[in-house]
Amino acid sequence: MNRRDFLKYSTALCASVALGNTQSFANLHDSEKRCGFPMGMLLIDAHAHPDIFPCNPPPGFCDQASTIDKIKKIGMNASCFAVIGDFQSETACSPYFFNDVINNLNRVITWADQGEIKLVRETEDIPDYAPYAEFIPGAILALEGAVPLVQPEYNGGNLPDLDEVFERVDYLLDLGVRIITLMHYCSNELGSAMTDPSPPDAGNLTETGRELVEQLMSVGIIVDVAHSHRETLRGIAEIARTNGVPIIDSHTSLIHSTPTSPTRRRPIEEMEWIADTGGVVCTWPVQGPGRTTFSDWAREIQEIAGAIGIEHVGLGTDGGGIGNLAPVINGYQSILDLPKLVEAMDGVGLKRRDIALYMGKNFRRVMKKCVGFGS
Repeated sequence: MNRRDFLKYSTALCASVALGNTQSFANLHDSEKRCGFPMGMLLIDAHAHPDIFPCNPPPGFCDQASTIDKIKKIGMNASCFAVIGDFQSETACSPYFFNDVINNLNRVITWADQGEIKLVRETEDIPDYAPYAEFIPGAILALEGAVPLVQPEYNGGNLPDLDEVFERVDYLLDLGVRIITLMHYCSNELGSAMTDPSPPDAGNLTETGRELVEQLMSVGIIVDVAHSHRETLRGIAEIARTNGVPIIDSHTSLIHSTPTSPTRRRPIEEMEWIADTGGVVCTWPVQGPGRTTFSDWAREIQEIAGAIGIEHVGLGTDGGGIGNLAPVINGYQSILDLPKLVEAMDGVGLKRRDIALYMGKNFRRVMKKCVGFGS
């Protein structure tokens, strides 16, 4: 088999794996497609947990919507690999220790050492697409829930002072962490989670939270406001605008009315705060009211883009972490189904440029602006 035949075969294989019998982006010739996407389109998942959690059979937790193998099959240039900083039990929300976070990050780094993935430390590290047998996808290390930064190292230990907190940030930066989400399940010493029914201090960003946000921005770590309470988000966005640094919400969806109970969805007003920093709001495949199909998802992207600009909307699937959430979009089983979203976006009238911005270019722009921002 010569190289031309191999590339043709690889493209057909990608498309069949991703689509089954569904034809994506029907106006394109097969020669213009790769894995169901337009040839050359950059693909970045701003939030995922590929192979991070042990896969326990029912009634345990098992979500393989994003794995290293699926990332390779779909030809995704880069994906977030997020470890978590806290966990929710039936009775309480508890933080992990900083050493737990390091151990979990080192598992991902080991995969990079073994050549399964490539750590993305700067924008130029995002790999180009290659056929499956040759492709090593990019991995953007992330911490979802920053509470371990402000916790003792062990039970009964002393709380770290601000200098020690910043030393922990530097340690994560040296490991390769490029995204930190302040909140996850728990409200903490930094601010409040948007799903907290009784957020402390009216949900405001704390003084420690302000100090940490400014430090993250100064050293070149992207601040992710996913899970952040409205008022915590407001405080982070103010700091971002002052410093000229974009922020992201890595996985959310649109709510049309003022929330009457805790929710992971955001109204347009809060999305505007993120866009005003130059940042990106990333949408995910979790169902919601009026949001059950790929067409619904595409129309939502179109609506958000109409309000804040397509330059401020992106993709964040939460793959590997959505198995215990509400049902996902009908027909979505994993990232291999993302070509169906491309087809749906085309179907509602979004242009090739719009789709390319959403699928990866917008996130890459934010990363290029943030990483290396410090002196």
